[in-house]
Amino acid sequence: MEYRIRRALQGMVRHSYLKDEGTALEKDIIDCSLGINPCGVTPKLTKDMYAATFDVLASYPAHPYVETRRHICEYFSDVASLDVGQLSMQNGSMSALRAVNSIFLEDGTRVLAPQPCFSSYTTDARACGAEVDVVPLREEDHFAFPVDEYVAAIREHHRLAYLDNPNNPTGQALSIADLRRILTAAREKGVLVLVDEAYGDFLDKSESALSLLDEFDNLIVTRTFSKGFGLGALRAGYIAVPKAMADILEAFGGEMNLTTPAAAMIPVVLSDPAFLAYSRDLIAQNNQKLISGLNVLKTSATRDDVPITLFYTDQDVDLGALFWKYGIRVENGVDFEGIGKRHVRLRVPQDITELARRLERIEAELQAAR
Repeated sequence: MEYRIRRALQGMVRHSYLKDEGTALEKDIIDCSLGINPCGVTPKLTKDMYAATFDVLASYPAHPYVETRRHICEYFSDVASLDVGQLSMQNGSMSALRAVNSIFLEDGTRVLAPQPCFSSYTTDARACGAEVDVVPLREEDHFAFPVDEYVAAIREHHRLAYLDNPNNPTGQALSIADLRRILTAAREKGVLVLVDEAYGDFLDKSESALSLLDEFDNLIVTRTFSKGFGLGALRAGYIAVPKAMADILEAFGGEMNLTTPAAAMIPVVLSDPAFLAYSRDLIAQNNQKLISGLNVLKTSATRDDVPITLFYTDQDVDLGALFWKYGIRVENGVDFEGIGKRHVRLRVPQDITELARRLERIEAELQAAR
């Protein structure tokens, strides 16, 4: 039988670093792959709290999650005047991004994106029928984000201008001033700016684009509880929009996207900002120690308090395979657009002692091969 899938999907190459690599790792493997909080989750969240949701598993979730959304609004109340109608709960931030794409993208539309960025986003945009125009982050500039070039690249025909902030895979973040420049330029051309803040909880709340929602009616923000807040297994995220867009979000944001256990855990993790501060401090210390100890490997422009960094070499080697040889699991550059086998994304672990030793051995092998 011929399966008549949509034309946009026919022959499309899927870019994603999520692969079936097995769920169990050997004991001596250091997992520096997926972007989680290396410190785990707040100790305020207990097994008993999670178990308490068992009794309601036969019931549907409390859609539309008014109480959950109220907790989020209260959490950001010192930097943003959000109301519950501006938020839509989603099954993680990828679900949020797909929901936005499904609302705004169709065959023949165009999206602007940096390259490299979160590859699953651009893959989904193409699956919706859009073409993706890219602004390259250049290796000779240590992949620093070219704000001027991005602003200049915005055109009236762009349905969305996408930014992951912090950027995945580099870990660098745009300032509020830079975001304001981009949003202003996009608004003048009637373009929506989609800011993916999957790693945003590793930054101070004041650095979130949520603080700009009252100022810009062309801004959409997606966020997740999977990374900074440590709820990756529960798949919880949300979309935030300006008040003028709230009716669109309510109509097309989806239904019952959030499970009852996830909804129950969100207020708990939001109640412990000290845990996030502790996590950021430890991540920054570990990143500073790792990066300052490098002599051969190079790293991208990044933020010390964000757990992911792009490592690379100018030598013609499969860097992901070399890291695996020394027992370090990373995300390979070939799974991102705009970079390749000489690049890997490394997420810093909680304890870097053994990782630092293995990086020394990797650098020694690279040095010997020169």
